[in-house]
Amino acid sequence: MLYLQKLPIWIKRIEKGNVANFSSLDEAAGADEELPILTEMKDHLQELIKSFQGYFHHGEVSVEQRWIRDPFIFNLDSMDDSDIMKDDLVELQANDRIRMEFESMQLDMFWCEQLKLFPQLAERALEVLVPFATTYLCEAGFSALLHIKTKARNRLDASDDMRVALSKKEPRFSIIIEEKQQQKSH
Repeated sequence: MLYLQKLPIWIKRIEKGNVANFSSLDEAAGADEELPILTEMKDHLQELIKSFQGYFHHGEVSVEQRWIRDPFIFNLDSMDDSDIMKDDLVELQANDRIRMEFESMQLDMFWCEQLKLFPQLAERALEVLVPFATTYLCEAGFSALLHIKTKARNRLDASDDMRVALSKKEPRFSIIIEEKQQQKSH
């Protein structure tokens, strides 16, 4: 969502010929140099805004869907009576065992667990929650790439390093190094 606020500012800067947000281009361009690529950059950023808006729109939680965050304190009166899922929410709120599960689990895991008992509720909840998880993974990937690719290492093929940086498994470097050394000695 932060980029949705920054991109219009960047577009205004590009319209004025200011490319400070693009450091490599800023360094390469002369102070008085007219850049023919600015129109393409502006168009690209506008398309990027549309793309982000389409993606993040699915993650918005309306008043009627606040039950996703906490189905046990959700006021059922704020939900339309014609919504068939209201019946499932009544059943869910009445189940003490499920309430205990909710209190001991992460939100996404809770809704995954409810897929068997309340498939419609769980599917709608996961449709809203999944974009947030993927956004986090994208940000984690960009952050890892930022640390891996410095100006001194800008030509580095970062794919292997990214795999290690983003993996939840802890690499056993000592074993890997030992195996490589044994291969070289044979």
